[in-house]
Amino acid sequence: MGDEADHGRFAAAIWGATGAVGSEVLQRCLQDKRVREVRAFTRRSLSLKHPRLREVQVDDFLDLSPLREELRGIDVAYWCLGVSQSTVPDEGNYRKITQDYTLAGARTLLQESPDAEFHFVSGMGADRTGRSRMMWARIKGETEASLHALGMRRLVIWRPGVIRVPGGRTAPSTAERLAALLYPLLRLLPNMTNTTVQISQAMLAETQTPGPGATFSARDINRLARNNRALHRT
Repeated sequence: MGDEADHGRFAAAIWGATGAVGSEVLQRCLQDKRVREVRAFTRRSLSLKHPRLREVQVDDFLDLSPLREELRGIDVAYWCLGVSQSTVPDEGNYRKITQDYTLAGARTLLQESPDAEFHFVSGMGADRTGRSRMMWARIKGETEASLHALGMRRLVIWRPGVIRVPGGRTAPSTAERLAALLYPLLRLLPNMTNTTVQISQAMLAETQTPGPGATFSARDINRLARNNRALHRT
């Protein structure tokens, strides 16, 4: 791992690799020559084989202590695990998945790979004051604030707008079906919409860049994705 061939390359960890954003980030990582290894922490099998991919079975996202060894040597972590409020309307369950899972994973990662860069997929309108009337915005924002309080080396927050999955999903949620119907109209407001491809392009473009962490809006995501495409055309 420390030889000259690995210089400048990194080991990535992904949570939520079976989801819309996470699966796209996984594919992007496997295509990126900088990534020497991908560890996907998942409850369900990915049904995907790749020489640089290792699946890590998770039995309890609130307790990753049995997986400490798998969390060592991680350079970049992509937390794409999440649900929509329309899918999980109960506040307690939504908080458990959105906040409790995230903080349990981040704390354990910080213990085992203290220099790891952490990317968290939040959402447009997330409110770190915790005063929003929208349940999802309040909990997403509180999660962002709690992650900042952990003191990670570099924390990158992503706040996409309405997300579209190019080609659609096999079993779309109610929110995804509604987004698909509204997307042609919402495209007139490009700073409020993103595709999963754009999000993954932006995340990899911002990975291991110099400087402190940052919070990126839907507009930022589209800009970074455009720059990423231009870079790969040259």
